[in-house]
Amino acid sequence: MINADNLVGSTLSERYELLDKIGKGGMAVVYKAHDKVLDRDVAIKILRDSYESDSTVVSNFIREARSSASLVHPNVVSVYDVCEFDGLNYMVMELVDGITLKEYIKQHQRMPWQEACDYAIQIGQGIQAAHERGIIHRDIKPQNIIMAPGGVLKVTDFGIAKAMEADKSIAGGTAMGSVHYISPEQARGGYTDVRSDIYSLGIVLYEMLAGRVPFDGDSPVSIALMHIEEEPVNVKCVNLDVPQDLAYVTMKAMDREQSKRYQNTRELLEDLRAVLADEPLPSKESERGVSDGERSDIPAERVEEKRTVSREEVTGIGRNTRVKQKDRGRAKRKHAERNAVLLAFSTVAALLLIAAGIIIIMFKPFSKTVPDLLNLTLEEARDKADSYGYKISDELEYSISDDVPEDCVVSQMPAPGVEAKRSEPITLVISLGSSGGNIEVPSVINQRVEDAIAQIETCGLTYRLVTEYSDTVETGYTVRQTPEAGTHLNAGDTVTIHYSVGPDSGTEEQGTVVVPGVSGYSLAEAESAINQAGLILGSVSNRNSTQPEGTVINQSPAANTTVKSGTKVSLVISNGAAAAPPAVETAGTETEKPQPQTQTQTQPESNRDNPPAAQSHMYTVRIPSDVKNDTVNVQIVANGVTVHNATHSKSEGQVTVEIPDSGSVSIQAYIDGAKISDKTVTF
Repeated sequence: MINADNLVGSTLSERYELLDKIGKGGMAVVYKAHDKVLDRDVAIKILRDSYESDSTVVSNFIREARSSASLVHPNVVSVYDVCEFDGLNYMVMELVDGITLKEYIKQHQRMPWQEACDYAIQIGQGIQAAHERGIIHRDIKPQNIIMAPGGVLKVTDFGIAKAMEADKSIAGGTAMGSVHYISPEQARGGYTDVRSDIYSLGIVLYEMLAGRVPFDGDSPVSIALMHIEEEPVNVKCVNLDVPQDLAYVTMKAMDREQSKRYQNTRELLEDLRAVLADEPLPSKESERGVSDGERSDIPAERVEEKRTVSREEVTGIGRNTRVKQKDRGRAKRKHAERNAVLLAFSTVAALLLIAAGIIIIMFKPFSKTVPDLLNLTLEEARDKADSYGYKISDELEYSISDDVPEDCVVSQMPAPGVEAKRSEPITLVISLGSSGGNIEVPSVINQRVEDAIAQIETCGLTYRLVTEYSDTVETGYTVRQTPEAGTHLNAGDTVTIHYSVGPDSGTEEQGTVVVPGVSGYSLAEAESAINQAGLILGSVSNRNSTQPEGTVINQSPAANTTVKSGTKVSLVISNGAAAAPPAVETAGTETEKPQPQTQTQTQPESNRDNPPAAQSHMYTVRIPSDVKNDTVNVQIVANGVTVHNATHSKSEGQVTVEIPDSGSVSIQAYIDGAKISDKTVTF
């Protein structure tokens, strides 16, 4: 029998010339080959010698490969034929020039959620096409997904999924599939159907979003048991940038119970497409429709009850107010009696209205005090806010929390007990439960953004910046953070830092946009990103830098700054021609110390009779060593006038400028738009 591992240069069935070995695994070896008959390159997957003696594996291999040959879809690697030659069984497939999704994940770690969602849709489309033909893959994993040029994903190995089933056992039970992506029912050796592929696709989506699989351990057995017994950490705990709906879709696809997962790939794809389109999830909308229908029945019943009481009351009044025309005296008495009855009813009605008003005031106070919603579930928080006349913002934030139960309110803005307009929605942060990590989140509230970032990174965590208006917190300082201080995270998890951009001037319109960060982009890429954000490319200058030539090393306005649409963004591009200037020694130098400049030149004879020019003064600002970028924008304002606004290398260490004023001078210094000092200096 021919050895499947050493066939380069051989020809199979006098048709397929094997050109190069392009892959191998425990079950098969893959070669690039040339089909002499159709004059095209193909991929040949040859069953390893160790399986050739197993008649069950071989027969399943042939049967399933021929079945999948009828499966033609853009997101599936096509199977052209299955053959036997000199004791070797092999499969002829479409040759895809690309890398596996597993390799791509290793290169990019956590993907942008839009990209991960698009890839999940492509994989799901391929799986759906197979399911519609009655083919279940049973081994969906990134290693079996190939990325073709242009970002097109193709699922492969449909042909050997069923064939290899008898060989994949864990802890004594049959369990087809790679252990990190295996469904709980496969790990138990139970019944598998299309929902097993959906579970595995959920794991793949989780890995693309989180940069890691949800379950990992020391042995295949321990990992398989995790799939059976444990709940995965919500993907939003690992990557807070993942939208709420996408996290919901991911975790639903990965539910341990088959009945709680998506029941078919069509439902999963509908929700994924809705996430990309920023539309309500069809699966949630159907549930909400039933709930709304049930609630709509209640008011109608109450209205009917009120109508019945009203008719009885009117009838009773009519019986007590009949007047006999023949006796005017009795008519007058009856008229007086009727008026008395009506007066009594009016009094009772007034008292009822007053009582109703008291009840309304009790349950819906007219004061503008924000209710305390902390530790309530989302539904309880909505109901309580509504009873106080407030609404909950549609934009919910999520945070892991060691103290607040899952799906309950961790924090709220505005805070409980403060006075706020009822037209202002309350923003809630909802708990995702504990992550079980060993890194305690530090408190960075009321710190400078640069200091907060340094503290977060020192702990081994990552950060995300969000701007926020504040009447009480100084511009450039942190307003709040999620998760809260004291929460335990894993290394690499994200802390969102909300920092102040000052009070809301009330002039912000729909025409305001957030400046994108383009550091490291080429000029063309930066201009494209700036234009897409609704901004205009401003001046472009060059500067020597250690950064790659032609890339952006600084921008103004700074990234994440809120500006009007159409604002110009100026860029500094690296020449790459020389290293940045050496760092200035700052040890022992007092930061921002005024330095008088001595005039050493002798005035010309002709100018001796003229009054001397005003003495200039120098002022020094230290560039913080913990700034993230290699270059920073330094702006210095003296008595309300900008005396310096330029880009400097971080390695300069400090910036010294001339202050034209004398006496008591108010000086503010800004680094990348954030105020770092505000002092009054006397020269």
